[in-house]
This record gives sequence, C-alpha cells and structure tokens, in this order.
Amino acid sequence: MCDLVMTTASDRGWTLSYLQARNGLLSICKSSLLYLQAILTRNRGMSYGIMGGTRNSHMLTYQTTRRTKCIYFDGESATLFGTGQLDTQMLHIWGNLSGPGKPDDGFRFLWDEYARAEGLCKWIEDAELGGSGWGYEGIVRMNAGFEMIWCNFSSRSVRLVSHLNVSAPLLPPREKTKVEQELEERGGEENSKFPLPTRTAPSEPTPSPPYFNFDWELLQREPFRPSRNWGWYASSTLHYGSSGDGPGIGEFRVKPDTCGFMSYYNPIFESEGTVRMLKEQKVLNLTSKGFWTGPSSGGKRSTALESLTRRRRQHALKNITSSDAAVMRANSERVMRDRLAKGDDKCSGVDWSVLTNDIVQTYSSPLLKLSKTLQKFANHTNNSSVLREWMSDVRQQTHMFVLPFLEYPEDADEGTWKRGSRLFNKTYSFCRFQHTRLLDPEEGIILGPEETLLKWAVEETMGGICSVIVEVSLAVEGLWQSKFNQPINSTALSLITKTMKSSVQHWTHGIEELMAWLGWAGEWIGCEQKCGWDESCFIPMWPLFHPGDGGFDRRPQGNWTRYGYPGGRYPRPPPYYGPPGNGTGRPGSGFGRWTPSEADLWEPKCVKSDYLYS
Repeated sequence: MCDLVMTTASDRGWTLSYLQARNGLLSICKSSLLYLQAILTRNRGMSYGIMGGTRNSHMLTYQTTRRTKCIYFDGESATLFGTGQLDTQMLHIWGNLSGPGKPDDGFRFLWDEYARAEGLCKWIEDAELGGSGWGYEGIVRMNAGFEMIWCNFSSRSVRLVSHLNVSAPLLPPREKTKVEQELEERGGEENSKFPLPTRTAPSEPTPSPPYFNFDWELLQREPFRPSRNWGWYASSTLHYGSSGDGPGIGEFRVKPDTCGFMSYYNPIFESEGTVRMLKEQKVLNLTSKGFWTGPSSGGKRSTALESLTRRRRQHALKNITSSDAAVMRANSERVMRDRLAKGDDKCSGVDWSVLTNDIVQTYSSPLLKLSKTLQKFANHTNNSSVLREWMSDVRQQTHMFVLPFLEYPEDADEGTWKRGSRLFNKTYSFCRFQHTRLLDPEEGIILGPEETLLKWAVEETMGGICSVIVEVSLAVEGLWQSKFNQPINSTALSLITKTMKSSVQHWTHGIEELMAWLGWAGEWIGCEQKCGWDESCFIPMWPLFHPGDGGFDRRPQGNWTRYGYPGGRYPRPPPYYGPPGNGTGRPGSGFGRWTPSEADLWEPKCVKSDYLYS
C-alpha cells in the first residue's frame, strides 16, 4: 500500500508535501465538481475518459497565469474505492477515517469527494494559508493520472482559455435483438424498480454530485467510447516518472517543494508504528529488532521473501489517533506558513525527491542482476574456466557498488576482507554517508524537522544497502585474491567449489534479504517480454481495469435504474477536535468490482487499446 518517500521512487504512502504548480494547461469536463471547488485533471485524455463520451460533453480548459502553490497528498490519493489511499485526507479534515455521516439513503459515491474538496479548501481558508489569488489554492492527487482540486475559480491565478462542446455525432443505432424487442413490446425491464418520490430540497440548495444516469443504449453508439479509457491511460502514463515501458518525463508541470515533506512514517506516530511492528513480527517472522528469522515452519523461502518485499502494500492508518492527526495538521500548517513567509530561507536546497529517486535507480537494477547471477552458481561448477569466468562476472558487478568508496590496502591478509575490519568500516562509512556528509551542524547546515527526518531516512536506507553490498564486495575480492588470481587446476576445482558453496549462499541470501527489506517491488516486476509497438505494459490502476474485473465505465448488472441521488450535500466538517466519526469505517471499502485483482497487480501484461474497452 505505501512506501516511505525517502526510500522509493514511486510512493504508495500517506506522505504530505507542498508544491508549486508551474504554468501549464489544466483540463476539466463540465460535469465534474464545479461549484466552489472543482477537480481539474492534469491532461485532456483523463478529462474525456472520466466524463466525456456522453450526449453533453463539454471540455473546459484553464491555464495558470502565474506559479501557484498547492498541496500534494502522495500515493493514489484520488482512489475512491480502495483500502486506505484516502486516509491522510480524512484524518486531516475530520481527525478520523470515516468522515461525516452518510447521506440519508446511505449511498456515498461522489458525496465523499464533495466533502473532501470542501473540507480541504475550507481548512486552507480558515487557517489563513490561502485564498483567491494568494497562498495555497489547490490540492494535487493521483489515481491513474494526476488531478487537482481547485478551490476558487474567481482566482486571478487561473483563466478559462476555452469552453468547447466535444460531443461527437452518434453512430447509427444497432439492430435490436429478438429478446430486446420482446422486452420493449411488453414495456417491461429486466429488473424494473418503481420510482421513489423526490426528497425535500435543502433550505440552501447547492449543486449535487454528478449523476451517472447514462442512457446505456446511446452510450453504445458513442463513436469514441472504445478509446476513451485507453486515452486516459495513455495520456496519464506519459507523466509517470517510470512505468513498465521504461522511464518517463514525470509530472514536470508540478515541482515538489521537498523541504516540506511530511509523513505518517515519522517515528513520532507511535500509535500506528507500534501496532504495525507487532503485527509484522508475528506475520512475517521478524524479531523485536526487525531481523527476519526465515520462513515459517514448512514455508518456502521465496514466498516468504515475496511477502516481505510487498509488506508495505498492507500498510494503512487505521490506528492513527485523533491526537496524531492533530499533530500532523498543526505541523503542516507550520510548514505552509513558514514557506509563505520565508520562502526557501529555511531549507537546505537539497532536492530530496531527485536524491531518493537517484538512490533507487542507482541500486535497484544492479541488485536484481547480482541476485540472478549468484543464483546461477551451481551451473558454473563443472569446469575451472567456466567457474573463473562466473567469479569474474560477480567481481565486476560487486566492484561497481564500492568503486567510489574502496581504497585498496597495500598489505592485506585474510582478515582484511572480513566484516568489521578497518577496511570494511572505512568503506561502509564512505558508502552510507555519501549523500549527507555535509548536511551537518559542524558544516554550518541546520536542518528543520522535515529535512532532518528525510536525512535520517536516507542514511538509514543507505546504511542497510551499504552494510550488505560492502560485506559481499569485500568477501568476493578476498576470495578472488586468494583463489582466482592464479590458474585453477582440475585437482583444486572440487575443493574450491566446496569451500565456495557456503560463501555464495551467504552472499545470495544477503542480497535477497536486502531487496526484500528495501521493498522496491515496483522496480523488480515488469512484463516478461518486450511489448509490441501497439501494446503497453499494463497493471490495473484505479479506476482503469479490464472490463471483466470492474472499472470506471463498467455497466452494472441488470439495469440498476436509479431516479437520482438525494439533494443537498454533506454538512461542513465539524471542529477538528470533534467526535471520533460515525463508526461506519472507511468510505469506499468493500466495492469489490471497483478494486483491482491483487494477482494482476504483481503480474504486468502486454495489452492493446481494446483491453480497457467496456
């Protein structure tokens, strides 16, 4: 579910950061949330995918007139039917995960979106952190693509560039089937329901959420319906930093202000961290200090390592208290206020997003390659030249890890290359602190609380990486110097192979466990073969799924005829130190057909554009 922003390139965590939006195009479909707040999509394909392809599709394109400030909720924070992606927003607004009470008929759908949009914009306004034309004016979120909740369209920061009716002429009606003709003649429906009386309008009527009461017969005749979802997907992935198809340009229209990163992974939030730690100790066989004891009795090592690697997928914020949420909210207000008043004066100037991405890109692929090479040791033990060639390959790979940090000693013995030696400690120190050595009060650099946490996370991550790669690299070098610097005769081959077996297994296990600890699962999965020119390497991303598994535009079974959702809106957010919520749990949970298959998530596949057609 979530990865610590300091250790992964593609975060699924509940991390709050602050950004500046550069001048760029923002697109919105008319039937989106246009009242006081609105959800703007960052690309036209996403706009059309969500609300286009109907009989009254309007595309409104806005452009920023200056650099504007906004808030970013990291992770898939616009995933409406999920398992915790909205938690940070709910905690920030209401101090709980359930939010306000349900509408009268208990049906939520887009009502929660209205509540969140209004709640977040009201918080910014009440805290005097932004308003029309100044301060923080929007909230950036992500599902399959990036979108922004814009708080006030009277702001001088945006201007309407165009308003076009993009509805296309319908295709000719298809010939009705015999069954459809019989139903029409009887005047009945497959699952007809009598209309309910309309509810009394509220005393202060406001626009209702979009009502998806599509005419399904007309929808079948929309000419661009087959490409709607694919256009959404294709335009969104253009702005990913990386995908199954390789590196991307990233969402360059929004620049993270990484001096303002905040995260619920911060050790101060013990209510969540302690519960999660105790649970993982039991489920994943970890010691109280976090060391893995191996697979459970009868379990497979590969399966257990897979669970370790993917453990953050299960992380959520259900144990965060209202007091914790109040601390996060107060800290975020402090940071936002400081950034408005003092700009970059209180920041180190380090781009922590670039730095952490660089760490992932530097080590993810080489670790996978070394792991695969070590696993093939048994295939290279029958011939001395083959074994030496394999050992040389391993040495080349491990040397690249320590190249900037290893100074070869003039005199070396067997102990020189062991863990804990003077050479190990020196090399390890250079490796671990390679990015942060000068970020020290002794060097005149005083970091604020947010950057101090980032520095700690980088050093902890590099400490774990360097602890393993330095040990393996020095051990490989020591074995090479003692056994492979001279030709191997056939008599010595058997002895060398036996002595190497335990060492190679130790190295292999070390690299595998390091990869599981890092949890960069997204970097190590992909399509098994290169996709064709008309294909893309795809994993399900809410709400873009294969029609058989649910998704945004999936037609419900039967007719599911509704006669409108109740008027009005959610009440305004209560005082922050209010009641603990309505006890209904997270909004959006339990909608199985709107959530991806977990198996598909870890097994990307090459698909064509009709894969998302529904």
